[in-house]
Amino acid sequence: MEENTKIFASFPEYQNPTLIPTYQAVKKMPRMEVPLDGAGGDNGLFWFPSSIDPKTYRRSYSRTGHYDGIERPTFDVITRHKVRRVLFDGAAATGVEFFSRDGDTRSVTVKANKEVIIAAGAVHTPKLLQLSGIGPKPLLDKAGIPVLLDIPGVGQNFQDHAYLSVGYEWGKNGSGPRGPEVPANGDPWSVAAPNLGAWIGLPTMTEAFEEIAARYEAQDPAAFLPADTHPTVIAGYAAFQRLHAKLLRSRNTNMMWLPLMGGAGGIVMSMHVVSHGTINIDPADPEAEPVVDYRALSNPTDLDVMVEEIEFMRRYMDSPDFAEYEPRETSPGRNVTGEALRRWIREQYIPTNFHPIATAAKKPLEMGGVVGEDLVVHGTERLRVVDGSIMPMLPGANTQQTVYMLAEKAVDLIKSRQ
Repeated sequence: MEENTKIFASFPEYQNPTLIPTYQAVKKMPRMEVPLDGAGGDNGLFWFPSSIDPKTYRRSYSRTGHYDGIERPTFDVITRHKVRRVLFDGAAATGVEFFSRDGDTRSVTVKANKEVIIAAGAVHTPKLLQLSGIGPKPLLDKAGIPVLLDIPGVGQNFQDHAYLSVGYEWGKNGSGPRGPEVPANGDPWSVAAPNLGAWIGLPTMTEAFEEIAARYEAQDPAAFLPADTHPTVIAGYAAFQRLHAKLLRSRNTNMMWLPLMGGAGGIVMSMHVVSHGTINIDPADPEAEPVVDYRALSNPTDLDVMVEEIEFMRRYMDSPDFAEYEPRETSPGRNVTGEALRRWIREQYIPTNFHPIATAAKKPLEMGGVVGEDLVVHGTERLRVVDGSIMPMLPGANTQQTVYMLAEKAVDLIKSRQ
């Protein structure tokens, strides 16, 4: 019996007292907008809900709101197994071959009555496609995998939200989370963190936005991609570059997320990176975990933007609203600027917030795409991809709800073909 089919969103009951000066400090930043709420599509400073059940204070997500409690004769979850490949009759997917992860590597086959849907995520979807003979021909040849379809974009265009932490401490009177003992001591922080944040466009962040945008716009599209990148993937990146140059000039495109918890300093997150990576099988051991290469900061524009994000934090931490708390930057330190700051960013930069996308992008084949508008893999029949790998570029938000939306749309597409 399916009792719980809801995913909740709520606000915590507890708010850190230092959120008051934090809100005021960010609100007073030049060009900062304060929209009425976070649901209207406008950037700026606002409160946002979290995926938390307001009664139990537990995480509310796809498992609790969908999978738990499902009792259907047509639904089975097989754990401790790995898919070896998708099976085909010509270009039509007919089933999958899988094996146990517990030592018995003999293949088991499941046949599909209607179609095969891959939902392995941006890390493992390209692996499954490549193992099935769909991907860049030079890679498949090197791995000894028969080529079913040469689709150069499989495993390319990899993107993720990136961030780093800027260390601050209060000289006095401040409050915030106090470390790993919090969940065990009944502290309000053990229930939830505050839900205040700023989503900031580059023109709000810095007056240097035009210089950064123009410099990026003038780049050769292939200059910061791997040397062996296929021309179709380069063509897709060129289109991305033209669009992204416009977004860098837009105040209402979120280039930076600044989560505000009332503590000193914190993280700055880049929401639209231009350094694209790859996720491919290892030719020497194709069934092993795929080779994930973020190629972080390979394009200098990402470094330019991160510098401006840190400088924005420094300016708002200098606000008179924080005077009584005497904030002090501990890492990298206010004396670290210029090239020294860029070196520090390279050392501290974290290229993932666990939001991987775009490795089977929904784009035309001639633009480095992998799936079409119907989410069917180009050149195939009865093979569809439904996960974050199809997003061609990062949303300026968490990918969680974006994937929920994608799945709901995919349901309509699948049902329309039956």
